[in-house]
Amino acid sequence: MKFSEKWLREWVNPQLSTKELSDNLTMAGLEVEGVEAHSDDTVIEIDFTPNRGDCLSVSGLAREIAALLHIPLMAVKINAVKPVSQEMIKINVEDKASCPIYIGRIIRNIRTNQTPKWLQDRLEKCDIRCIHPVVDVLNYVMLELGQPMHAFDVDKLKTPITVRKAFDGEKLKLLDESEVSLNVDTLVIADSSGPQAIAGIMGGKDSGVTDGTSHILLESALFSASHIAGKARRYGLHTDSSFRFERGVDSGLQGQAMERATELIIQICGGEVGPLIEVLNRDALPAPKMIVLRYERLIKLIGHEIPKSHVNDILQHLGCEIIHKEDLQWSVFAPSYRYDLTTEVDLIEEVVRIVGYNNIPNHLPQLSTQFLPQSESKVSVSRLKRALVDLGYQEVITYSFVDDNIQKILFPTQASLPLVNPISADMGVMRVSLWPGLIGTLKYNQNRQQQRMHIFESGLCFNFDQEGKLHQEAMLGGLVYGDANDEHWDNKKRPADFFDVKHHVESLWQLLGYSSSLEFTPIVAEKYRAACHPGQCAQILWQGKAIGVIGKLHPQLYQSLDVNGPIFVFELSLGGLTHKTIPVYQRPSKFPEIRRDIAVIVDQPISSDSLINFVRKSAGETLRDVKIFDVYTGKGIDSGRKSIAMGLILQHPSRTLVDKEVDDVIHTVVTGLKKEFSADLRD
Repeated sequence: MKFSEKWLREWVNPQLSTKELSDNLTMAGLEVEGVEAHSDDTVIEIDFTPNRGDCLSVSGLAREIAALLHIPLMAVKINAVKPVSQEMIKINVEDKASCPIYIGRIIRNIRTNQTPKWLQDRLEKCDIRCIHPVVDVLNYVMLELGQPMHAFDVDKLKTPITVRKAFDGEKLKLLDESEVSLNVDTLVIADSSGPQAIAGIMGGKDSGVTDGTSHILLESALFSASHIAGKARRYGLHTDSSFRFERGVDSGLQGQAMERATELIIQICGGEVGPLIEVLNRDALPAPKMIVLRYERLIKLIGHEIPKSHVNDILQHLGCEIIHKEDLQWSVFAPSYRYDLTTEVDLIEEVVRIVGYNNIPNHLPQLSTQFLPQSESKVSVSRLKRALVDLGYQEVITYSFVDDNIQKILFPTQASLPLVNPISADMGVMRVSLWPGLIGTLKYNQNRQQQRMHIFESGLCFNFDQEGKLHQEAMLGGLVYGDANDEHWDNKKRPADFFDVKHHVESLWQLLGYSSSLEFTPIVAEKYRAACHPGQCAQILWQGKAIGVIGKLHPQLYQSLDVNGPIFVFELSLGGLTHKTIPVYQRPSKFPEIRRDIAVIVDQPISSDSLINFVRKSAGETLRDVKIFDVYTGKGIDSGRKSIAMGLILQHPSRTLVDKEVDDVIHTVVTGLKKEFSADLRD
């Protein structure tokens, strides 16, 4: 907005150059965008922040300069105009919360004279077009005091005047010749025939002041900022009036503006002035709030001591009413035009602003150099990611919002949380698993001729429990497609399979230093059954607790998902991965290891994990490791049975084992396997 420097100096006359005046406005927190020189004046263009509606006038700018320079404000004297008639009209305010103050006044028999040259010049320098002497005066008062006003042609009104919300289907032709359909939440000024103005935004064409107008009704009202905010933009409008009401107008200004406008209209156009018609709702007015400013709090926040007398002067120059003053605190009421001052911190900010940010010395904070302790039992998510990268995976990041159709294909029994306002149609629900995002990434890359993908992602998944309560859980998921290894002249090319992915998960576990091993069972949770290939998927257990799923994606889903297979996936709960036992040092034995191999024939359904776990328990403390090195079915093995060959590595920490001790351990293991699993020792 543009303001005349000459006009500004009528309110406050500091002995400053134009540049110094501009610099002081900048110190007040206002952004000076430009200074334009004229033959007899200088125009300063200022950009305002939304919280400084009190500066949208010459008087407001003058107040800021006076407070910064600690000089008196030379306010224009406003005299009450004595009525010469007693004519009044009925004014009803139905929505009192949106319009706490409404002041009207009738002026009869005005003359349509030409607007004085001095007033025209000031309006033009502020980029406001001259229209009619009455309208020009109201614009002048708005620029001078900050109170928007409006004038109606009385002869075009059908009393009474009512301030109300618009009715459904009502229309209004505005002063700019446009016609708008009013919403029911829009506040209007109406007579008995219908709306005549949108409150605080723009008047209607049919009741506006023209060259033929002889009798006018002046309006000076307070409309709440919360009601006006956004209404002008809804109708494609932006007016000087709405710009001010959206930011808040001084609740003590309406009467002064009415008297100032009346005085100027009488001087220019003449006329017979009626009494003020005032409708006031004190309960809806912003109540003055006492703010306590503590000196110790001020010094602590800014880190610099300001003399108490200086703080007291600043509060007075800001227009604050000091109710009670003690040695170390002030109890004040903020002026009505500073509705943004509500708390102690607001006053502290004002004191610092007036003192000048550049005048507050900089002090480096006192920082402790003590490092926080790091738990050895905690595993960070970044460590898990690095471990997967070491295994040849690449991290992907996808949205937590997924396509409901794809999610239902993978998890038909799982309820999803729908979004009220989704970004797009294919991001309508929150994910219940990381697999939809990983499969979407695979599809994107397959469409670009990528033949090998090893990817993973970590993030939150959102699931409902049996009671219908939503829970979010951090998960780690991975997907493998294509060859097991990168193409290399020394590697035999082969497709990845279930055991490659199982090895990756187990390697991840070992890289993290977990002492106990994972268990894999063929029983998969209900949530994953539709997505998993029967017989090629397993539930992952640790210490008897399910922490995830691993396996092959069901081939019947490939066409529905528009991807090529085979695809292997896994998903683990991060809650089971971020804690481990603290490593314990153990001196390695200096005595030799002894290896004995055995092959047992067991039923097909018996898993190798169950055999290994049994061997670990029955072999005793001399067993260092057990490995399966061969699985055989076919000739020489009965149908429904299989041969599993295991290598047992034995070692004693303090002495060399003798053959009899080793034979006893092997005998115990073989006897136990026969009893527990009906295993036969293979020759």
